[in-house]
Amino acid sequence: MTISISPQIRVVALMGMLLIALAGGYRFYLHHHAAANDVIPPTVHKPAPAAGHSKTQAHSQTKTHKPLAPGTNAAAASAAKSAASQVRLNPVDPQLPPSLRSALERHKIVVVSLWDPQAPVDYISVAEAHAGANAAGAGFVLINVLDNKVAGRLTALLPSGDMLPDPGVLLYKAPGKIVYRFDGFLDRDSVAQAAANAKAGLDTAPAAEATLP
Repeated sequence: MTISISPQIRVVALMGMLLIALAGGYRFYLHHHAAANDVIPPTVHKPAPAAGHSKTQAHSQTKTHKPLAPGTNAAAASAAKSAASQVRLNPVDPQLPPSLRSALERHKIVVVSLWDPQAPVDYISVAEAHAGANAAGAGFVLINVLDNKVAGRLTALLPSGDMLPDPGVLLYKAPGKIVYRFDGFLDRDSVAQAAANAKAGLDTAPAAEATLP
């Protein structure tokens, strides 16, 4: 049996084959064109720093952290020692209690406030004596009359052999001489005036105050 194909069908088939061929060629062209236009970015190699730059940077760092010149520390220590040696300590009676000796080494006049910690009123006396000493630029020492180790030394050194007053104020002049004594409460102004007069080498005691020769 022979199948006959009409001329119209032959034309349609031929056109279909032609379109398939054109589509394949176009796809091949696009693929080839894209591959040809692909750009691979070049590898960038960072240049090594020049030798001159490294030397300059090293020199700069060396200059920033420049060590002290030899002998600088020794010179500073010598200057500090010289400044410390200018502060001369006063000679002090070694029989005095350590706290009083230390104060007399640095102050020609020292205010000693005598108190009993168990007596509330003595706290006011201590505060006034301390303020008066500061106002006069004198040293200040607080002595507990119940501390026999300290108070006993002062009692033994009193010229009259009396007991320490409580409350009371004593003014010592280096190296360890009592120049003023007051038994009882003394306000800050009176303490400051007594210390200032003692510095000037004056006899400061009013008639109502008991002094030691």
